[in-house]
Amino acid sequence: MGLALLVVVLATLAERAFGLHDAQYVAAAAYLAFVLGCLPRLGRREAILLSVAALLTALAVLWRDDPITPLLRGLDTATYMATFLLTLGMLRTAAATSPAVLECGIYLTQQPPGRRYVALHTGGHLLGLLLNFGVLNLLGPMIRRGVESGDPSLAEIREQRQISAVLRGFPTILLWSPATITQALMVSLLPGVDLAQLLMLGLALTFILLGVGWLEDRVRWHSFQRARAHIKRPPPPPAPWRAFGGMMLICAALAGSVVLVKLALDIPIVPALITAIPCVVIGWMALQNAGLGLRDAAATTGQRLRQIVTVSFPNASPETLTLSSSAFIGVLVAALLPPELVAAAIRPLEDQPILLLAIIIAIVPLASQLAFNPIISVVVLGGALIRVPGLPVEPTILALSLACGWMLALPGSPFSIPCLILGRLLNRPGTQISWRWNGIYTLMAYVTVLLFIACARLI
Repeated sequence: MGLALLVVVLATLAERAFGLHDAQYVAAAAYLAFVLGCLPRLGRREAILLSVAALLTALAVLWRDDPITPLLRGLDTATYMATFLLTLGMLRTAAATSPAVLECGIYLTQQPPGRRYVALHTGGHLLGLLLNFGVLNLLGPMIRRGVESGDPSLAEIREQRQISAVLRGFPTILLWSPATITQALMVSLLPGVDLAQLLMLGLALTFILLGVGWLEDRVRWHSFQRARAHIKRPPPPPAPWRAFGGMMLICAALAGSVVLVKLALDIPIVPALITAIPCVVIGWMALQNAGLGLRDAAATTGQRLRQIVTVSFPNASPETLTLSSSAFIGVLVAALLPPELVAAAIRPLEDQPILLLAIIIAIVPLASQLAFNPIISVVVLGGALIRVPGLPVEPTILALSLACGWMLALPGSPFSIPCLILGRLLNRPGTQISWRWNGIYTLMAYVTVLLFIACARLI
C-alpha cells in the first residue's frame, strides 16, 4: 500500500510540476491499486464514500455520452488531493523529532490563556500565508508536545483550546490573501469582481472573526478559569529565540523553495508547494542528524524516508482515502448536475437577496458535511449563479459569500483537510475536532459573516 501511494505521489508530481501529462494515467492506476488494497480494512466512513463513488461512476457510464472524460478528471483530482495530503504529512514527520518544535511548543502552551489564544490564532493565520495547510503540520506537533510536557490533568482542555485557535485562524486567509487559490478562482469564475474591494472586505472580516473566536473561547471556559483563579501559575518561560529562529528558518526555506519551484517550472503555487515539501523535509531531517557525522546522518535520514513510505503512508490511508474519494465524488456531481437546475432553484429568492446570501454562504459548509470538497461546491455553485439573469447580488459580494462558505467549511466539517490532518495528528475523530470543539464557533462565525456581508451591500 505504501508503494502504491509513493507511485501516486511521484506520478502526480511528474504531471503537475513537470507537465508530463501521461503520468496521470500512472497515478490513476496506482491510486486504484491503493483503493483495492484498502478494501479489506475499510471503516464505515470510507465504505460509504466508496459506495457513493461507485454509484456515481455507474450513473456517469449510463447517462453520459462520454463517461471517460469526467471519470479521468475525477481520478486526476483524487490523486492530486491524495498527493497534497501525503506530502504535507511529511512535514509532520520531520517536525515530530525537531528540538526547536518542542521548545516553541512549550513556550506557546505556557502563555496565559487569553494571550495564548490570540498568539496561536494569529500565528496560524500568518504562517498559513506562507505554508498553506503545512502550517497545521508545523504547529500541530508544537501544541501536542508542549501540552504533553505540562500538567496531565489539563492536557485535553489545553489541547482543545490551542488546536481550536489555530484551526480558526488559518482558514481566514481564504478571505483576503491573493496567494490563495480562493481569490484566483473567484476572479476567473465570476466576471466583474472588484479584487481590491474583495481583499479589503475580506481583511476587515478576518479581524472581526479573530474577536469572535476569542470571545467564544473566553465565554466557554470562563467558569473553568474562575475555578482556577486562585491557583498561582508559574511565570511563562523565557522566549526561546534560538528555537524561534530555527522555525523561521524552516518556514523561510519552505517559502523560498516554493517560490523557486514556481518560478523555475512556471506552475501554480499549490503544485509548487507539494513539489518543494519533500526537498525541504529531506534537508530538515539531515540537519537534525548532522551531529552523527556525514555517513551516519545520511543513513539515518534514508531510514526515516523509508519509514515514511512503509509506515506513515499506510497509516494515513483512511484520511487519504476520505479526502481523495470526496474530491472524486465532487467532480462527478459537477459533471452530472446541470448548473441550470441550480439557477432555476434560486429564482424564487431573487427578490430576497439577504435570504439568498444566507443560503449561498451555508451551502458550501453544509455540503462539506457530506464530504463534498469545498472547491467543487464553489465551482458548481458559482458557475450556476453567474448564469442567472438579473441576479440581485453583486459579483464582489457573491465572491466574498462563496469565500466565506469555503472558510466556514474548514473548521466546521470532519471531512475538511484541516480536520483530517489534525485528527490524524491528535488521534481524534474529525467529528470531535469540528463539531464538538468548533461547532458553536462555526455558527457564531456564520451569523457574523452574514451580518457583515449584509452591511457591506449597503456601503
